[in-house]
Amino acid sequence: MLPSNRTTVLTLALLAAPALAACGGQPAPAAIGEAASADEGSDDGPGVELQGQGSFSCDFGLANTLPLTEVPAVIERDRMFMARRPGIINKHLPIALDPSSGNFFSGGRYLFDTFDHAQDYAEFVEHGYVLDGVGFLQRPYFLDAQCYPWRVVGARAYASIEHQLVVRTERFQAQGSWGDLKQVYLAARREAEARGLTAVWLVANQDLGLAQLVYYIDRVDPPDPTTPDFASLGALAGAPALGDAVAPASWQRIFDRTLWVFTDWFPYEPGDSGRPALWPYSPPFPGPFCGDTVCDPSQGETPASCPADCAPACGDGVCDDGETSDTCPSDCPL
Repeated sequence: MLPSNRTTVLTLALLAAPALAACGGQPAPAAIGEAASADEGSDDGPGVELQGQGSFSCDFGLANTLPLTEVPAVIERDRMFMARRPGIINKHLPIALDPSSGNFFSGGRYLFDTFDHAQDYAEFVEHGYVLDGVGFLQRPYFLDAQCYPWRVVGARAYASIEHQLVVRTERFQAQGSWGDLKQVYLAARREAEARGLTAVWLVANQDLGLAQLVYYIDRVDPPDPTTPDFASLGALAGAPALGDAVAPASWQRIFDRTLWVFTDWFPYEPGDSGRPALWPYSPPFPGPFCGDTVCDPSQGETPASCPADCAPACGDGVCDDGETSDTCPSDCPL
């Protein structure tokens, strides 16, 4: 059982409360799955069209019984199993605080190379990922999870992932009123460029009658390692909703949430030798550290540099005798 640290959680919740109070005929499926860059002229203009054809998103509360200081180690251990799944391009893992409950909001925004891989990942998260005898979404600190696979209508980055630091997600009920999704996406691109956003995605799940806009900004002020970045969070949360400018009038908005990007994941490589996860808001939020009980080779931890976390051969890509998915997740698969 994780020890309690409600003081840290509740202090951050009180700090966040003022900023978060402001937050507040169908095309064929194959057409939805095609990249917008396949349209003539769609790659004109600034930015780079992202090549992912599938997406996955999860949103849930995170109970304040889980100390924030222990969250990065939980995330890093999960990353070493979850980022092994086929087709992952990247994941943004967001976080914010719910002033009404003192809990956190969190989840994930993923891009995959194909929709099939996104759909497979959804199945894995909902039914296949069992760690320490507990299914992922059955963990007691996850609250009211909503998870969906998506086909990517289009996704474009106007700055590198290091500058995609606050994310806003609008979800719509669009059953029976799809219109031209490519035109909605191109309108979203134009609006994103005009607003100086750093990335914008439009994804759709026709089976569920849902469409989703996901968009990002950079910091609006220089980083301050002593204080959460309320200015950037408030800037995106308080801006007019992108959907107001681009979504068809028949779409009904059913979700609108703005969060900090707590960490970014990249594809896993054996022994956790690949690109390390980014932790752009750590500090002031906690990040992985030597002594957090998880050996994290991609963050530079080795048996020599961090013997407290790393067994003698941990990080060599081989699950040696005595190593387990608990003691050496970089080497030992589930």
